[in-house]
Amino acid sequence: MLEDTRETETIARQLAKVTLNKPKVGGVRIVKTWKRGDGQITESTVYEEMRAASEAPVTIVPIESAPFCANLDECYNFESRLTVGRVLRKYVEQVFLTPTELMHNHKALKKFQEADTLYPAAVDRVASVQARVAKTDSRVRRDELFRYVTQATDRVRRVEERGGLPDLKGKDFSAAYARIKGSSPADEAAYNALVVLSRDLVQHRDWLAKLARIAELINPDGDEAVLALFDKVMADLVGIPAAFQDMLGQYSNLGQALLAIVDLYDTGKVAGKSDAQEQLTTIGPLIAGGKLRETRVSLIERLVRQLGSSQPLSKNDPAKERDVVKEVVTRLFRADGILGGPDAAAAMTKRFVYLQEGGGLAALKTSVGAVVGSIKELLDRILYLLELAKSELAKDLGETIADNLRKLIEVKDIGVLVPEAKDATAKMLGAKQIFETLKADTGLPKEERLRLLGRLDTLLAEFIEREGIIEKLDNPSASLRDRAMRLVEFCGSGVLPDGRALRTARDRVVSHLRQPNFDRALIEGITEPAKCAEVLREFHSRLVRAGFR
Repeated sequence: MLEDTRETETIARQLAKVTLNKPKVGGVRIVKTWKRGDGQITESTVYEEMRAASEAPVTIVPIESAPFCANLDECYNFESRLTVGRVLRKYVEQVFLTPTELMHNHKALKKFQEADTLYPAAVDRVASVQARVAKTDSRVRRDELFRYVTQATDRVRRVEERGGLPDLKGKDFSAAYARIKGSSPADEAAYNALVVLSRDLVQHRDWLAKLARIAELINPDGDEAVLALFDKVMADLVGIPAAFQDMLGQYSNLGQALLAIVDLYDTGKVAGKSDAQEQLTTIGPLIAGGKLRETRVSLIERLVRQLGSSQPLSKNDPAKERDVVKEVVTRLFRADGILGGPDAAAAMTKRFVYLQEGGGLAALKTSVGAVVGSIKELLDRILYLLELAKSELAKDLGETIADNLRKLIEVKDIGVLVPEAKDATAKMLGAKQIFETLKADTGLPKEERLRLLGRLDTLLAEFIEREGIIEKLDNPSASLRDRAMRLVEFCGSGVLPDGRALRTARDRVVSHLRQPNFDRALIEGITEPAKCAEVLREFHSRLVRAGFR
């Protein structure tokens, strides 16, 4: 587009510079034209300059939750760093910094504060979310957060300017930590060590390079306090989507990626094509072995967040979406509960909403029954419902949860509760496990829990009566010694919970104990005094172990 014409090249160049500074102008070109002797017009370019394309300013990522920090120290906690990583995701992915590095390096922290409107926008967002939950003035909270950032900046500046901290050379971070610990106040050693570690890691400008450096520096058999420092950075890396993808590798769909997270949590290994396999041979066992605790929490947080999102788990093959969802859900059940607890139960419920048409509360309620129907083991179904009762969804799903629990527990026969159990002992132990799980729960209203416990107790009592279990143990054809020993052993075996069924067995023991001359009857037929004393001693020892006093 022709902007203007000038008589001389000097004036044209001056105009070009002015024009180049105008908004939406990508470049300028000065073309010289003259008329030749034959009358033809000739052109030639004498100057050209293109303005570099300006990058769009980095913006915050809107968040809807953030933990409340009461002081600066709490700003360094895992939950706070996770929030920093979420709200500043675009920024940290652009500059390749974890929240730990950002907060422990003065140059990085100052540069962030100078990044256009990013800093005030991030503080304002977090303040608004926190104030809404705490029911306080967001302006007051915003000022508090600004003050915390100023304090954090001043703190790291003072540490760096004071000097005396070692530079990391080579791979021996433990030696550097020992020097830091020896020259720092006890309550400052960990912070100062993170300043040193961050000063080293900020030099590595991609995620795999940082991971490789961590693998070089970390000593799997090292001091727990040192491992805790690396744990913070590793937890941050898991919380940053781009960094974690580099770590986890590529997968055909989100469902496979979630299963890989479970594998990393359980075994420290990933099955995908990850460029970080070599580093994970060092770091992975520390994750699986529980030595990197925050990293494990961060893995579960990412797993739960993705499971509860609307992203398809089988985008490459939509027909298998339901099967992939069930596979992921199944992997979350363990002997000690659900991996991810209440949050995982809520995420399962949300995920099943996406498998049906429609939405809203009605779909959410239907989803509860759908999740229950997808779980094979009855105890796992109950665990899901009990964890869901402790989740954020419980306020809307309380009656739905209770209805589903009643359907599972208020049955006519104990065999329905433990269909895989082959003998009486297995059935009683299975029912007891359900009983104890329900008894220990804190999510259900007390009245509902007592109602369900009462039904389980009744089922057990009816079962031992119908099967004649007490009568078989207390068979009159056997000696009193054998009968009493078997009854006491049964009471102390732990196959029954504390309830009506156990009281039935205990009452039978008490009835024997109240017989006249019980001790003499117990040793009837034994002539050796030492043997008599041994039998009496053993019986009374069993009574104590079984809870008789």
